[in-house]
Amino acid sequence: MDVLLRAIAAAPDSDSPEVPAMRTLAAVTTDLVQESCRRHGIRGLEAIALGRALTAGCLLTTLTKSPAERLRVDARCFSDLPGAGGDGEPGGFLLDARGDGTVRGCLRRGFGDSPLQATLERAMGRLPLSPFLGRRGALTVTRDFDLSAETDSRYQGTVELVAGEVDLDLEHYLNTSEQVPSLLRCEVLLDAAGGVLRSGGILCQTLPGNDGEVLAPLRERLAGEALSSLLLLPRAPAELLRFALGDALFEVVGETPLAFRCNCGPAMARDIVAMLGADDVDALAGEREVTEIRCSYCGERYLLTAADLRELAGELRLQRS
Repeated sequence: MDVLLRAIAAAPDSDSPEVPAMRTLAAVTTDLVQESCRRHGIRGLEAIALGRALTAGCLLTTLTKSPAERLRVDARCFSDLPGAGGDGEPGGFLLDARGDGTVRGCLRRGFGDSPLQATLERAMGRLPLSPFLGRRGALTVTRDFDLSAETDSRYQGTVELVAGEVDLDLEHYLNTSEQVPSLLRCEVLLDAAGGVLRSGGILCQTLPGNDGEVLAPLRERLAGEALSSLLLLPRAPAELLRFALGDALFEVVGETPLAFRCNCGPAMARDIVAMLGADDVDALAGEREVTEIRCSYCGERYLLTAADLRELAGELRLQRS
């Protein structure tokens, strides 16, 4: 079962090992990443990119520990590779995560003809995504801290890409836009067919009164292919934390089950079509007997018949009058 573990930890080699210096989180996300990739029909490089994004979303939606918290990420990336955003259309990903441990996401577009074999040759190491995602672009993060609040509890920040790597660019966002010294690492390992074998990630952030130097030993331990190597065997979140923290003491303060979940449905599909307006909906009904609406986040397909569309167009005209 996928789960996120929250803990507070002392600084490595601290003279006061009982004093917390950072909040630490570790997540195992294998099941939800497998499910999302299955729904989108992707593997290889694309599965790694989406898996790292989904894992990061689970880790980042933890500021308030409230089920109502919501995090959305819109990453627009431009690659120099044809078919991977190098022709003017942005690549990147969309991510939507909730404080209750549910997450969904999608790639803006595929990576073109990137060979699967190249992915498999590097499957056991840290595969760089920047040649395919691109180092040019920006990501926008929107946090809704309490969706039920009457006052505006939304925070939004945008940063330029610095690495073309999902976790490193989100780490850059945390350090610069939210100004919390942070370390974020997410990884996905592939099986022999390019499917998702294992997925997990770690987020460490300093507590008030501590600076980024507290994270330096952790950054060294998680450099390069360290997390990839750790995930060669099945791991629990506590094992990921122990590796990252070394000999630093930590205290578990909570855990949250994680799952892929999408809130789309027939009503949402109908609402999307309604945005066209009554005349265009009527025109669409005249063009085909069945119109298919596909959810970008989960791949689910919804069918609206011509009769459904004409009924919808009539409702829109009533509302307008």
